Amino acid sequence: MWKVDKGSQTGVTTEEYVSALDWKVAELGEKTILLKNTHSSQSLKYRLYGYVVEGDIEKNLVAETVLSAGEIAEFHYERQWHRLVLQVANDSGQASYQIDYEGQGA
Repeated sequence: MWKVDKGSQTGVTTEEYVSALDWKVAELGEKTILLKNTHSSQSLKYRLYGYVVEGDIEKNLVAETVLSAGEIAEFHYERQWHRLVLQVANDSGQASYQIDYEGQGA
């Protein structure tokens, strides 16, 4: 049976990194994540981690990067991961964001 997992969520950054998306993707072959900074003037920081097994080695897939107001970051993965974790934090100040994600697999 074909599986599709998708969603959208919004939030606001804080001074410390928090997991804005903690997505279990073991059953998904193709995965796409879009992160949009929806704030009108503040930038935010993000980073993305992958895990092959639950609670094991953390692989930094995207190092800390700044996303300016209105910009969109795009991530595509076909490699098998157990879990993808997208973290966000303040950069120039508290910023709002939206995350859209979709994955598909057999």
